[in-house]
Amino acid sequence: MKLFALFSQNKAVDVPKTVDEIEDAVYAHLKPYGFKKYGRTLHRFVSEDISQVIHFQSGMPTKGMGGLLCVNIGIRIPECANRAFQPQDKVKRYYHEYECTIRSRLGIVGGQKETWYKLSDRTDGIIKNITEEIDKYVLPAFDALDSREAILAHRREYPLLDNLSSLILLDECMIYGRLGDVEKAKELFELYYQSVEGKRWHKDYLDELALKLW
Repeated sequence: MKLFALFSQNKAVDVPKTVDEIEDAVYAHLKPYGFKKYGRTLHRFVSEDISQVIHFQSGMPTKGMGGLLCVNIGIRIPECANRAFQPQDKVKRYYHEYECTIRSRLGIVGGQKETWYKLSDRTDGIIKNITEEIDKYVLPAFDALDSREAILAHRREYPLLDNLSSLILLDECMIYGRLGDVEKAKELFELYYQSVEGKRWHKDYLDELALKLW
């Protein structure tokens, strides 16, 4: 709390304007890679319907984090998000980071603590730090995980991009089901089911999900 109290004593910052400036610069850097801008979200589709997301999140003043910014990272695979082998929902123009199954933040992806940028610092320095970390850690991971087959083969190689890694077996079940390998999907579902111990509420959910899948 002392750290955030110190931030609150700094000069007033026009947060929306400053975040706009940072996001616009990062977007200009990423636009050649196929990203589009939707509000505070930069988004691109790979393999037609897999989303890769970079989201700019302002800190909440009510939690003592006004004037701070973090950058969220995510990958959304439709069947993993919807828990259905063949999702029926109409594909949207873009998806939010919180709709992703594979998720992390800048700072963490580089092996450090999550980074909260102080918006009263020099904007050019913040932009430089964000683009460098995205170039070094995020884009290579996004490129390596650009299809269902690639995610099945390489997801475990990027643990720092994956704070929901406890769901890998269930996600892989859904991907194999989407690809038509129902037997492999059943095998992975059973492995995941057996790995869930002491969580009756979650097993109840899995029992209901199994009735929909098989």
